[in-house]
Amino acid sequence: METEDLVNLDADGRGMVRGIVELSETPVKEAMIPRIDTVFVAEKSDIDDSIARVMDSGHSRFPVYRETIDNVIGILYVKDLLGFLTKGEKISIPEVLRPAYFVPESMKLDSLLKEMKQRRVHIAVAVDEYGGVSGIISMEDILEEIVGDIQDEFDNEGEEIISVGENEWICDARMNLEDLNDELGVNISADDFDSLGGFVFDLFGKIPGRYEKVKWGNLFFIIQSVDGYKIKQVKIVKENTAL
Repeated sequence: METEDLVNLDADGRGMVRGIVELSETPVKEAMIPRIDTVFVAEKSDIDDSIARVMDSGHSRFPVYRETIDNVIGILYVKDLLGFLTKGEKISIPEVLRPAYFVPESMKLDSLLKEMKQRRVHIAVAVDEYGGVSGIISMEDILEEIVGDIQDEFDNEGEEIISVGENEWICDARMNLEDLNDELGVNISADDFDSLGGFVFDLFGKIPGRYEKVKWGNLFFIIQSVDGYKIKQVKIVKENTAL
C-alpha cells in the first residue's frame, strides 16, 4: 500500500492496516486464550457431565487431556458429540476426538494463520518452551487482531435469517453454518468456521466492503451491512435468481 493511500484511510482503515502488519510481529502468546481461562475436558469425564459443561460454556471446541492438562490428546467438537448422541449411540469422549494441532507460543500470528488455512484447522494448542500447554488460539482470535472483536456464534440477538424474496435471504453474519444449512437446504462445510461471517470472510480473502459479492457453488454472498470492518449482515441469493 502506498503512503498516500494510507494517509487517505480513515482511523478504522489505518487501524486495520496496522493490525495486518502487526500479525508478523505478534506472537501467539499475546493473542491466545491463556490456560487459566481455557475450558478443558478430562478424557475420562462422564459423558453427560461433559455435555452439560460444554453447553453451559457457550464454546464449540474443547481441548481434552489425559491425567494432566499438559497432556492434551485431542480436540472435542460439540457438533461431533451431538451428532452421535442424536443417533442414540453410547460413546466415550476419546471416540469423538479430532487430532490436536500444537504450536509454539512464540510463533508469529501471520505464520499461524497461513498454517491453519493450509491444514484446515480452526483451533490450535499453544505450548511454552518447556512443552507445557499455555493456552489455545482460534482463527477468530487472529482475525480479531485485525478487525476487532468478532461476535461468537452463541451471542446472537434477534432474527438470524429473513426471506426477502424467492431464493433470497438476509442473514445475520453470526448465524451458525449448520443452522444455515438446515434453513436453506444447502451443504456448506462447517469444519473450518462456525459462523456465516467467518465463512464469507474466508471466501473473500480480505476485508469486504458493503455490497461486494462473492460466489460459492450456486450461491452468491453479498455484503449488506458492515460495522467498521466487521461483517454484520449478508444477503444470500441462489444463482437462478437475478441479483
